[in-house]
Amino acid sequence: MIQATYKGIEIEMELRQFEHGWKCDYTLIKHPGRTQTIHYGDKEFPTMELAEEYALREAHDAIDRAQ
Repeated sequence: MIQATYKGIEIEMELRQFEHGWKCDYTLIKHPGRTQTIHYGDKEFPTMELAEEYALREAHDAIDRAQ
């Protein structure tokens, strides 16, 4: 599990390997109360690094849209 923080919201990312590539799910955790929003990876990438970068960018975009 990979963790990051953006604009005070925690981002937890979990990588999943498939036969032909990687997907990365992310969860946004807002404090107080630890409200969680889960987003499942919808795109597959040839490397886990690319999947992680995409999920982090998607998480940042979701946080920006919510504010």
